[in-house]
Amino acid sequence: MKNNQEFSIELKPNSIRRIEEFVDTICEQLFINDTYYGNILISITEFFNYLIEHKHNDNSDIRIVYFSDYKTVNITFYPIDNQLITLLSAHNDIDTMPLEGDTKSLFVLFSLVDKISINENNSISFEFDISAVHNSIYNSRSELLKIYFEKNKVKISSAHNV
Repeated sequence: MKNNQEFSIELKPNSIRRIEEFVDTICEQLFINDTYYGNILISITEFFNYLIEHKHNDNSDIRIVYFSDYKTVNITFYPIDNQLITLLSAHNDIDTMPLEGDTKSLFVLFSLVDKISINENNSISFEFDISAVHNSIYNSRSELLKIYFEKNKVKISSAHNV
């Protein structure tokens, strides 16, 4: 999947498999670990199911745009009706969001997505910071190497000269 990809998907329950394939492809290409893959998959499928259940779109399909700069993944949905945009704007603080009715699904979104943007063109964008994932992996591996070198009494500077 290349950057700036856009596709249309029908708002019906059996289209969820296409959403799953979309997320699988993104995460495979960007080497996103399982934990963050889960966050992306759950938030995207939760939002898609919310759109189906509440018919927040006069059309029978929705457009999805994907972009990544390899530090973030940005997924935009449009058109989104004004009622959902108003609901998202009103409940943008998860600390005060009620956990009942329609806001339960929104709580999941706000908990798993790093940034939700409501755009002027009746679209909603989800941004996921994937750079932190790679940094944490790097830091973990670095610590494991340090422990290995210390246990085996190898000087780190000599390891760099190998």
